[in-house]
Parts: sequence; C-alpha cells; structure tokens
Amino acid sequence: MTESYNRYLDGLFLRQGQARGSFEYASIVFEEYRGKVGTVDFTDTNKAYFFPVGVPGLFRQYNAPADFVETVNTIGLPRYAKQAIDTQFARWVTLHVQSNPLPICTRPRVLIKGKRT
Repeated sequence: MTESYNRYLDGLFLRQGQARGSFEYASIVFEEYRGKVGTVDFTDTNKAYFFPVGVPGLFRQYNAPADFVETVNTIGLPRYAKQAIDTQFARWVTLHVQSNPLPICTRPRVLIKGKRT
C-alpha cells in the first residue's frame, strides 16, 4: 500500500508540473514553502502553518499611502512611483518606487500552527 501511494505521489508531481514539494492527503494539500532572503528562511523548518483557501473575504489587503507629502491623508494605492531628473545637466533620471501593503486575515482563528514532534 505504501509503495503504491508513493508511486501515486510521483505521478502527481509530474501531472501538476510543480517544482516545489506538495502532496494531497485527505483532501488537504500539504505544500512546502521555500521563501527566504539570502540564507534566512521565512519560516522555521520545525513548524507548519495551516489555513483554508477558497474562502471569500478571508484574506484582505489594504494599502497604506506612500511616504510623500502629497499623499498624506489620502487613500493608499497598490504602488507609487516618482522620478527626479538630474538638476545639473538633465542627463539621467532617478526612479523611486514603493508599495505599502498590509495583508490581513479577517478571521484569525482559522490560522493554525503546527510543529514537528
């Protein structure tokens, strides 16, 4: 039984065409998260996080305004961009781009932590 399940998972990987490790068991998709900056992982390898997907309105994103004088007391936009032209010879342009999203879960009790035992 174990061998046939392992072969099913190997075939599932090829059918899905995903590069990261994931598998489905009891209608739950377990997916490996590989986010990191340099050598620092975003998540601890001994912990797991469970959350439902496909629930309308469960996750929302709000945007804060940019840190410019002209955006004070305005509704935040998904992204801001400004340019500054070289004042001496007008030979180049400096670009400044920023985004200030605040993603939230509207029902935080559905987020469940797990750990390796």
